Amino acid sequence: MDRRKFLTGAVAGAAAGVAAGVAGRVGWEKRNKADKADERGPIPEYARLSFSQQGEDIVLFHALRDVMKIENATYMDVGAAHPRKSNNTYLLHWNGCHGVLVEPNPMFAKMCRDERPKDIVVEAGIGVTETTEADYYEIKGNPMLNTFSPDQVKELQKGKTEDVVEKVRKMPLLNINKVIEQHLGGKSPDLLSTDVEGLDYDIIKTLDLSRFRPAVICAEDVAVQTSGEPSRIATYLAANGYISRGGSMVNAVYLDSKRMS
Repeated sequence: MDRRKFLTGAVAGAAAGVAAGVAGRVGWEKRNKADKADERGPIPEYARLSFSQQGEDIVLFHALRDVMKIENATYMDVGAAHPRKSNNTYLLHWNGCHGVLVEPNPMFAKMCRDERPKDIVVEAGIGVTETTEADYYEIKGNPMLNTFSPDQVKELQKGKTEDVVEKVRKMPLLNINKVIEQHLGGKSPDLLSTDVEGLDYDIIKTLDLSRFRPAVICAEDVAVQTSGEPSRIATYLAANGYISRGGSMVNAVYLDSKRMS
């Protein structure tokens, strides 16, 4: 798909209500009744439509299509959460790609099944040890922050007197390599995206890169820390032939240097 088609599809999708942003625009219009109708106008054809937190999905789209020359990418989205909102793989899904969504939250898992029928939804977490189940912490008022990490819960609790945890439930844990074997036919996804609230490094380390080597990896991480030192994920992936090629304030994108054109 060329850039023109991408832009045309984005505008058409927004107008038809395919994108989650439509609802946001309606809300914006209600909040700004006093504004003149022509101050912002329709979405211009050169605008880009994004569903991720800070435009990471556009970086991923071009990393896969333009750099890696992969037209119909497969993906594994670990910690998919909402099927569209702040989602790194929905733009690819919308453009005809498919993959596996790993999401332990039953509410989000159901939404993913309903709204992304081309994808396989695995209602579980990804384990980093031999343990087959773990406590899953549901955060009050913000299910996007749900986590298996007690350390992450401690961080969220800092400075608060009220318990941030709404509920704790036991959820199954699966090995990432076995999920690939079972749901992707033993073939590595072209994209691995992880957003697991504090466990991204541990999960990426469990991926057997000698067998399953994604062309692109997107992790909830920043490649360079405030100290100027590379992050643990950046260091680990660099040692395994990946280089940082983009991202945002919350996610870093790494490309397999062996497959770059």
